[in-house]
Amino acid sequence: MFQYAARSVIKEGFTVIELHDAATGSVAELVPDIGSNLYRFDSRGQRVIVSPDRLTSLKTSDSAVFRYGTPILFPPNRVKEGRFTYAGRDYELPLNEPPDYHLHGELCSRPWEVVELGANDQEGAFVSTRFQYSAHPDVLQYWPHEMEFTMTYRLVEGVLHVNASIRNAGEHEAPFAFGFHPYFAVPFDSGEDLVLTVPAVEEWPITNLSFVTGLPRATELVERVNEGLNISDYRPLGCTMLTLAEGDSVCRISMKSRNYTIAYRLCEQLPYMLLFRPDWAQAYSLEPYTYVTDAFNLPYEPDLTGVRGIGAGETIRLHTAMWVEQHSLFE
Repeated sequence: MFQYAARSVIKEGFTVIELHDAATGSVAELVPDIGSNLYRFDSRGQRVIVSPDRLTSLKTSDSAVFRYGTPILFPPNRVKEGRFTYAGRDYELPLNEPPDYHLHGELCSRPWEVVELGANDQEGAFVSTRFQYSAHPDVLQYWPHEMEFTMTYRLVEGVLHVNASIRNAGEHEAPFAFGFHPYFAVPFDSGEDLVLTVPAVEEWPITNLSFVTGLPRATELVERVNEGLNISDYRPLGCTMLTLAEGDSVCRISMKSRNYTIAYRLCEQLPYMLLFRPDWAQAYSLEPYTYVTDAFNLPYEPDLTGVRGIGAGETIRLHTAMWVEQHSLFE
């Protein structure tokens, strides 16, 4: 019997990619037809990512495409009035959230193509999907750069590695802002202690829509989240924006009574994190971003907010990984 398997199946009329690791009882599922969304990940007997009740709801329910699984964000979060200026060029994005916001981009709702699928003992189970702006003339109307996105999901020894490669195939520098929105399965209704650990250095003052209202600083919350912050009573629809410590980071959500932890590793190319608790699911989001919300419209230095471009012919690579750590009963 082989440890790893990767296959394409049809569920509810959608093509779904399944990655299996028999040794750890791990399975990952993503739906290329809807934003290449990693909508399920279970590992070592635990649910890691919250899935929708039905895949069709991602297409038929208002905003559902943003509300489950692991949406891919470009740009992440909101842009006021959908407008900003970068490198002397004005951009006007479609308004997809009332009253006048552009939210999370369109990568998470449009179909991606599968370009590689396989499994072997050395590389585990893996799939690569691709999205090209050149195949979507309506997107090029407001984002006039031939962007190419390749996502590779690899399941090895119970760890799900997610690698993103973003290339500007156009002739001009483009604004760059990327992020993920994983909905981690967290049992808020259990009454147990839920402890979050994040290697943060500063907290940004933000509104309840996560718009920045001032400069970041070290706060009591930053100190507490480094040591382990109990999020059991974190307010539904509450959000917190953090700047992470330099270098790769590992964040953890520990379910103390259930003797396991969800771990999430981020590369240094994702130096900002939005904490968010939805009110529609038993979940908690650790959203890594390359910039803070609506950074192109902020009056601060680019080095502080993450404002940057991607040059003609340039490729930017990012990676994350998620897994389950099981605790000893005697810890």
